[in-house]
Amino acid sequence: MRPLILLLLAASAVSVLGCQESGFDERKETARPLKVQHVLGETKVPGQAEAPLTLTVDSLDDTVALGVRPVRAAVPGLRLPGYLREPASGIALMEPVRERSDLPAVEAIHPDLIVGSDSGQGRFFEGLSAIAPTVMTEGGSGQWKLNLRLVGEALGRTNEAEALLTRYDRWVAAARRSVQPNTRVAVARQTEAGLRFATRESFAGTLLADAGVKQVERPGSADLVLIAAPAGGSAARPAGIRGRVARVDAATWWGPGGILQAQAALEDLQGAVHR
Repeated sequence: MRPLILLLLAASAVSVLGCQESGFDERKETARPLKVQHVLGETKVPGQAEAPLTLTVDSLDDTVALGVRPVRAAVPGLRLPGYLREPASGIALMEPVRERSDLPAVEAIHPDLIVGSDSGQGRFFEGLSAIAPTVMTEGGSGQWKLNLRLVGEALGRTNEAEALLTRYDRWVAAARRSVQPNTRVAVARQTEAGLRFATRESFAGTLLADAGVKQVERPGSADLVLIAAPAGGSAARPAGIRGRVARVDAATWWGPGGILQAQAALEDLQGAVHR
């Protein structure tokens, strides 16, 4: 397991234990139902869900990082991205909800909370809400920090979500100290139409901005190009790139976001700039 992810999960556990040792049991304060504002309205959720269902990879990411194991998690192809394989090991998986005919399978799970994305399951919101309280995060991987806070609120773990973001800020500060601030970095993915570059509003864009490097969207002006490819793919140098090339996992850099994905990507970036 990546060392940063190990540290993140361990620190999260210590944070929870620390609340209990202080004599203030936060779980009692969150036993009552909560009203959560989200992208599709307001939903009353359990104070702390015991059997949540996550419908996206990023909501699974954040839920696990917050110390909660969902009763079921929807993952395309029933295949976890590399950075989630150990943190989410043993969690029962299901295919994503793509049609209304998939709703009976969701109902059979008997979740007490459903967390999805308006860009993926928004059109099923009413049907999902009839099964269990449903919270929808905002689509677009550049919103991953706000979505972490929303997932934390839905799970009754707002303090833990803020603690995770505070730790992320410390890791970002360490990354800034280890990379040259003027390094020009591009993140690209090979498509049939050629290279597609990550925008500044993407997950990759938010991460590079936090790390203090200069993001570029043209291959000729980059000191380092991170080629996002499927795990096990080649790192062949595309035409027109003069800077260094490093292959990174597309699931980490081109995925939907999430705190564990961010930690894995920071590790990739630090490793690539020091090669």
